[in-house]
Amino acid sequence: MVVAAAGNYTAISDEPAPRYAWAMAHLVCFKCGSSLDQVPRPITRMSHCKACFAELHACLMCSKYTTRFHRKCEDERTDPPERKDSANFCEYYKPRAGAFDAHGKMEGDAASAELKALFGKGTEADPTQDDGADQAPASDPRSAAEALFKKP
Repeated sequence: MVVAAAGNYTAISDEPAPRYAWAMAHLVCFKCGSSLDQVPRPITRMSHCKACFAELHACLMCSKYTTRFHRKCEDERTDPPERKDSANFCEYYKPRAGAFDAHGKMEGDAASAELKALFGKGTEADPTQDDGADQAPASDPRSAAEALFKKP
């Protein structure tokens, strides 16, 4: 029996209350934002995202996770792990529906793009390398080795 109070009105229903209300919530992965509808409930330590394989029983996916406290957990009974994105054995874990931070992901992607541009590991070529016009074709290994070790 479920009793729900709204203002002065109390509704009584014969439907059983859901044991895990979060089990019916639309959950998304904290790392990539993809839907977790296909992940079996309850989420255990072995559960992972089907898209990015992130471990889901992690602090970053928990409803008690917060950045307001040094421990990063609102529950005082817990012993928070060092890595907040790894699976843990916390018995107070409750997944939260809004775990994905799109703004944080965009900042991370922008930082990665800046690093790739800075170190030339993206679409840009390395300016210290010569254009290879005087090198022999790669099909002839002896010519390629002689061109590599020739004196300037």
